[in-house]
Amino acid sequence: MIKPSILMSTLKSKTQTEILLVSLGIPFHDRVSLIEKEQKSEIRSAQDIAQRILILTYLIYISNVEEDRLEIIEFLKKENLWDSVTGNERKLFLKKKLTRKERINISWRSEGIWVLLFTINKIEKLELPQQEIEMDAIFNQIPDFMTKTEAFVKSAVIRSPAEILDLWDLIYRIHWAVRNVKLNNLAPLDVDSSIVIERHYAINWVTNSSLNWDDVITDT
Repeated sequence: MIKPSILMSTLKSKTQTEILLVSLGIPFHDRVSLIEKEQKSEIRSAQDIAQRILILTYLIYISNVEEDRLEIIEFLKKENLWDSVTGNERKLFLKKKLTRKERINISWRSEGIWVLLFTINKIEKLELPQQEIEMDAIFNQIPDFMTKTEAFVKSAVIRSPAEILDLWDLIYRIHWAVRNVKLNNLAPLDVDSSIVIERHYAINWVTNSSLNWDDVITDT
């Protein structure tokens, strides 16, 4: 049975999200159930998220500076991060020459990193998905290049479940709206669909601690 306090909190979050979407001119539907999501949610630890931020950031780095890949791999091993690199990521780290498509796909992970930084209180505000994040902004939030990462990981503090589920709800609904526009040939929304997808990917991983990063889906 759902506790009344949880129900009230969830309905309040849902209403707040809908008010924001209306103010932005973004359509939404009522099928999404925050109550169901709250029951199923298994929010990941702040330390897991911090490690994932570092792995993704160094993956983006080697996609631009491929000649440093072996040095980066040794660094990740030294910092006890290599065991958390996924199977798909290992292939990319070890590949001598990435394709243009692979480099582009990797670069988009920066948008997911920004969401992850928000979930562990490394940034205070998450803007709407309209403008691509610059890597310099990410570098400013993590340890200096190839320096010790232990303090960064240990200092990570997860936001409250309510805040994280609010963010999940907002991202989910915006992604639904983006897909609805495409499917029904409607006027485009003032959001970047690629940013929305990456944010949805990241927040789905955060809210499901049993899910491998490689296996995340972004259904709406």
